[in-house]
Amino acid sequence: MVESGAGKAVVREAPLAGIKVLEVGVAMAGPFCGMTLGDYGADVIKIERIGEGDESRTWLNDPYPGKFSSYFAAANRNKRSLAIDLKHPDGVAILKQLASRTDVLIDNFRVGALEKLGLGYDALAAANPRLIYCSISGFGPNGPRAHERANDVFMQAYSGLMSITGEEGRGPVKAGISVADITAGMFGVIGVLLALEARHRTGRGQRVDTSLLEGQIAMLAQFLTGYFASGRIPVRRGTSSQLGATYQAFQATDDWVVVAAFTQRMWQGVCRAVERTEWTDDPRFESKEKRSANRETLIPMLAARFATRRVDEWIERLSAEGVPCSSVNSIDKVVLDEQVKAREMIVEVEHAIAGKIRMAGLPVKLSSNPGTVRRPPPLLGEHSAQILLETGIGAEEIEALFRHGVIATPNQVPR
Repeated sequence: MVESGAGKAVVREAPLAGIKVLEVGVAMAGPFCGMTLGDYGADVIKIERIGEGDESRTWLNDPYPGKFSSYFAAANRNKRSLAIDLKHPDGVAILKQLASRTDVLIDNFRVGALEKLGLGYDALAAANPRLIYCSISGFGPNGPRAHERANDVFMQAYSGLMSITGEEGRGPVKAGISVADITAGMFGVIGVLLALEARHRTGRGQRVDTSLLEGQIAMLAQFLTGYFASGRIPVRRGTSSQLGATYQAFQATDDWVVVAAFTQRMWQGVCRAVERTEWTDDPRFESKEKRSANRETLIPMLAARFATRRVDEWIERLSAEGVPCSSVNSIDKVVLDEQVKAREMIVEVEHAIAGKIRMAGLPVKLSSNPGTVRRPPPLLGEHSAQILLETGIGAEEIEALFRHGVIATPNQVPR
């Protein structure tokens, strides 16, 4: 078990201990939401299809054997897996039974898919009024595109994010991470926590819904308000920013250095670092507004100076002037970074198939009730029998469900 918190001399109960979660989802958005709740103590049961499971189990060409990929591992620790056939009436009945005693259900299937099985919010809440039903979809449950499919790269384009991502004057660029999926998962977590707090007061659950679209629109807040204020359509700027010409990456002799000087004092520090103090008195550059207006002149001047030294030299000079700056670190460097280690952002867990695997740690530290990495990502159907026994289903009935293909364990799952 890997703990994540300050002053870990005393380990107390995690903040979501005792909260039961059913996760009915695939890929990243729903699973990321479920994993985050699990990281902070919730008992998360992942509902998976027999045979295939979560489709992301087989994504990417990884060295791991069986139905287990690094993509799946990234969003599925701290969960138990129940492999079940929801096309079978007994499978639906089992899920209803589980939902009747759970606190939270996460659904990131297409809008209406669970309703067709009799597993929508209204049906399940009638039996369990305390249920919090979190739906994460592409477009939300209403509107002209509610029932359409959407995924991460699609939503980066549709939401407008891709229109501001990439180099000025060049084609669109996808963000390096699944930002639409992960953002939707994060907003799902926020919604669940809000609904849990409301339930403390009312005693009743409610439906929570968010979507990839809404998450991206929310993330574009500064660009939307800027457009409404000025009428100017935001454009791609590469690594540069509206904050000025000294807020971007520059090519050094060996690699790139990012300079993040956004105040007048920092601008003066940049001028000293590049040995051009006379620029501080140049009327074209005397304020942030003028530097932005004259960026086409200033950026080549800065680029010429940054092209004369190595990245480490620029970091030393800029840091001495109090100017935020960084090399553009590759992943292999990030995982060895001392600050990353100090914040316990790389953790290790033992997996039944893959052995010791390393993954990102918990980003939120609580001093009294820290989150933990208690379980590795599960095998498909690893906990099927255990979960049904806890639900009150007898051993003989469980054996019959196995024989009839309603549920499965790892030994019964094709590899």
